[in-house]
Formats: sequence, C-alpha cells, structure tokens
Amino acid sequence: MRRLFFQIIFLLTITTLVIAQELYVPRNIGQAYLKQTRSRDGRPGANYWQNRADYKIDINFDPRAGIVSGTESIKFYNNSPDRLDSLVLQLFPNMYKKGNPREFAVDPSDETDGVLLESISVNGNTLNPASQKDMHYRRDGLSLSLFRDVAPGSVTELQISWQYTPNRNSHMRTGQVDSTSWFIAYFFPRIAVYDDIDGWADFQYTGIAEFYNDFGNFELSVTVPRHFVVWATGMLQNAAEVLREPFLGRYKKALNSDAMVHIIDSTECTGGQVTNAAPRNTWRFAAENVSDVAFALSDHYCWDASSLVVDKNTGRRTLIDAAFNKDSQDFYQVAKIARQAIGFMSAEIPGVPFPYPQETVFNGLDEMEYPMMVNNASFDDPHYVIKLTSHEIFHSYFPFYMGINETAYAWMDEGFASFGDFLIASAIDAPEQANFYFREIYEQLAGDHPDTPIFTHSEYLKRPVYHMNSYVKTATFLLILKDLLGEKEFKTALQAYMFRWNGKHPTPYDFFYTVNRVTGRNLNWLIRPWFYEFGYVAFGISERKREGSTWRITVEKKGRYPAPFDLKIEFDDGSEKTVHRKADVWRNGETSCTVEIESTGEMKAVSILKSAMCPVRQ
Repeated sequence: MRRLFFQIIFLLTITTLVIAQELYVPRNIGQAYLKQTRSRDGRPGANYWQNRADYKIDINFDPRAGIVSGTESIKFYNNSPDRLDSLVLQLFPNMYKKGNPREFAVDPSDETDGVLLESISVNGNTLNPASQKDMHYRRDGLSLSLFRDVAPGSVTELQISWQYTPNRNSHMRTGQVDSTSWFIAYFFPRIAVYDDIDGWADFQYTGIAEFYNDFGNFELSVTVPRHFVVWATGMLQNAAEVLREPFLGRYKKALNSDAMVHIIDSTECTGGQVTNAAPRNTWRFAAENVSDVAFALSDHYCWDASSLVVDKNTGRRTLIDAAFNKDSQDFYQVAKIARQAIGFMSAEIPGVPFPYPQETVFNGLDEMEYPMMVNNASFDDPHYVIKLTSHEIFHSYFPFYMGINETAYAWMDEGFASFGDFLIASAIDAPEQANFYFREIYEQLAGDHPDTPIFTHSEYLKRPVYHMNSYVKTATFLLILKDLLGEKEFKTALQAYMFRWNGKHPTPYDFFYTVNRVTGRNLNWLIRPWFYEFGYVAFGISERKREGSTWRITVEKKGRYPAPFDLKIEFDDGSEKTVHRKADVWRNGETSCTVEIESTGEMKAVSILKSAMCPVRQ
C-alpha cells in the first residue's frame, strides 16, 4: 500500500511538471527577456523601446498616364539603445521589378524597372541614388550609407523624391481597378522596422506574407486632375477646397449622421460636377499613429457614408463610408454592413472602441486591409460580402492597432480577423453562414505531411500551409479558448493583451503570457500542442454501455490537439440529447473522456457533431 501511495504521488508530480512546462522560446526572443525589453507576465519590459517615423508625403498622380511621382520628408526617431551605421528603406513596388522573384504570376506588361529614386538626402547630406557606395540595393529595398552613425535618442531627417509605374493588369493588393479607378498602396519609400527581437527586419516582399511597419504620423497630399475624388488613410483636411456643393454639405452631414448619406449617388457619379473646377485638385489627409497609408481614386464612383458613436463614454464617432462602381450591386449595402460590423467590434468582440476616426471600403479588385482603408472586390453572394467586409475591417485591430509582425506571425492578425468575422457574421447574418476562410482545404490536409505547427515562421510558408496556419487553425484555437474561459474572462484577457500592446510590437509570447497571467491559469497544455506540435483534432467513440438508467459513453481523443466536443445521443422514442464538453477534459493528458447520460430509453445512435471548434473527426 505504501509503495502504491508513492507511485501515485510520483505520477501526479510528473503530470504537474508536464502541464507546467514553459513554452519553447526561440533564442532571439529569449534575448528580449534577458535585456528586459519584454517580461514573462506578458507586459512590455522595463527597457522596452520602439522606433517610429513621421512622414509628410506629396503625390502627383495622373490616372491616365499611370505614373506615381512623389516627394517625402521623413523624421526617423531612433529610440533604440543602438548606434545605427545604416538605414534600411523598403521599396515594396519593386515586387513588380523585372527579374524579381514573386509568389504569383504577373502580366508581363506590368513588369517595370521598379522604383526610380530621383534624389535623396539624409540630414541635409545628399546621396547619389546611382552610387553603389551610397546605396546598397536589394530586391525590394536598400540600405543607405551614412555620413555618421545614427545615435540612440537622435532624430534623422530624410528627403526623398521618386517615381514608379503601378501595375494595370495583374492587381495584387494595389493597382488599376478600371480605366479611371485605382487603388494605390505600398507606394512610398519607408524606413524598415528595427526592433528588440531581430534588429533590422529585412523582409523581402514577394506577394504572400504581408507587412511589418513602425508607427508614425502621416500627412498625405494627392494631386489629381479635376473630376477625380480621392479616398485615403486619414481624415480629409480640406474638403471645402476640393468638393463642390451639394456634395460638400452631404460629406459634412455624414460626419455626424447615424443615417446613411448618399454623398454621390448613382445619378451623379458620372456627371463631372463633384469636385472644384481647378484643372488639378490636391486632396490632403492626416492620420496619427498608424503604420501605413494607402489611397484610392475614381471619377465615376458612388459614395455612401454615415458615422457611428464607437465610444459611449466619450461620444467619439467614426466616419464609415463606401466608394463603389454603380454597377456593383453588393456595394449598395457595404456601408451599412461596415457600420454594423464596427458597432459589434466596439461593443462586443474585442469590445474595444474602434480606434480610428474613419474607415473606407473601396470597391477594388482584391480582399485586403490597410489602416482606415479596405480594398474589396465585388461579389454576388451577400453572405460572403458580410464576411469579407467584417474580416477586413477587423484587421483595424490586428495588425494595425497592435503593430504585429505579419511577416513572421501572420496568424496573429489573420487568425484573429477570421475569429472576428466568424462572430460578426454569426451575429448580423446567421450562424450557418459563418465559416472560416480555407477551412475546406484544412480539413482535407489536416494531419497530412504539409500540416505544420502554427508557430512556423510565416515568411517561409507557401500555399496552402500559409493559409491553413494563418487563418483556420488559429481561429479555431481562439474559439476553443473563448469556449474554455467563457466570454467574460476571454474578453478580459484579450483586452488586457490589446491595451498592453496597442501601438507596440507584440510577439506570440506577449499574447500567451498575458492570457496565462490575467486568467490565473496555466494554459500551456492547450497552447503547446496547437502552436508548437504536429497534430489535428479527431475524436472517436470507443464504448457505450448502460448501467440501470445511466448510459456511459467513452469518447477517445485520436488526434493530438485538445478541443471541445458535442455529443448527440438519439433514443428510440424519438428524443435526443446533446452534451458539450470543453477542451479542459484533456488538460492532464487524458486520451479518453466518459460522458454519463440519464435515460431509460434505448440508445439509437450517438455521434460527435462537427463544429467550428471541432473541424476534423474520424
């Protein structure tokens, strides 16, 4: 008996140690804890720092000629403790440069010579754009040789002029939409991120993995011919200079209107009467503390708008608008959908007031997000339009409110946005219409050789693994976590993570550690398999037996990933019962779970229901 007692104690001790094991931490992230830039309770560390850059950008764009010409002033704030002997600039339009590798096919007519730097100076010292001594070019950017190092705590000023020809025939997040409509993104040279994890984030943009940018204030002016209306990241600063009446009055009304205002309706969009009569108009926008800017324009788009109180405590409003082709029938509802989605985000999940003063959904040719902007194609399926609109706007929080490194951890924004659009579609559309992006692909490949752990560095993944990890697997995990914690505790943990890391650059560990600390639970038993191990969700029913009026059904966990399950039991009298078990039935490494049901009837059938939290079963 004594021996049996010590064996039991030994097994319990081993089980506790396994459960409490720390998560694997890569060396580069581990250094951040040694330097105290991050802490193991999920908060920024005592020595946390982050660089920023403020931009003043002036763009001249002739939609017919299709050439972007720009000048910009940059103030780069080196808040790091390091002396920098070079500055790295990103030139994302060079994805279309001849000879550069990319992850998708482009029309040969869209291949160009890339971004042409016409002039550049650093702190008043002129560099030669053609000099290999001054410029060290690479595929989608360059590093600048400096006259002197950038000292910690210093401000460096850059002046740059450039031009490039955007793509017309192979739209990829940016480019021509129709003969006189464009969505222009990633159009300006920008300072790359230098952070406490990797130093310079030397990201090579090839079309799949997305972006990682520092925060800053932006002043953007876009000069275009008359008749063209411009929408952009930031609030329009000079509406009275560019809009004629009655369009100006309608725009001003929309800023404080709960009702939808048709600023430009389908009978007015082609009349050429919207803008002021100058041969060229300059549209000015300003945005504070954002990580990117984009703009769009057309001379024949409709424009719907209203505003919504997103913060009940302060009365702060967000302008919500849609700019669209009059033939895009789905877009007549998009501004309304966007309004509903932002209302849900502000009040429900994540329950953080929408962080920006404006959000525009532009009728383009893609499905892509930008700060305060969305570039969405038109679709016939009204359910998909709700899902897509909600998904792209949810990105306002992840990655833009949070400053996520999408190049490394795409799941930290796409998975959260997929989770969000699932909840929004369930609420404002119908639960049966909510689904995860790429779920069908994942169900076909789950557990097969290509199915790698979520934590795998996103930049090195290809389709379909990139999409499986970034979207459906992460969204499934978040639903499981919400089910396990309950909505109130889940929201408390999620909001704590968001408030801690708003405007900063979180890593996965900042999320994991925050959830563990805020909930007071060690959830590594759930996090570890889902993010660091090969596996999938699979259950089977291994036994069912009756003892008196009690039926005992044994569910076997056949896959490695812990997940909740719902049992449906049907009896011969036509009655049925459904039993839900949360994922914590597998908390201690159990491989089976017995469910007891009270019934005097004969069991006709028992099955495990498929759900968003149980995507695969055998």
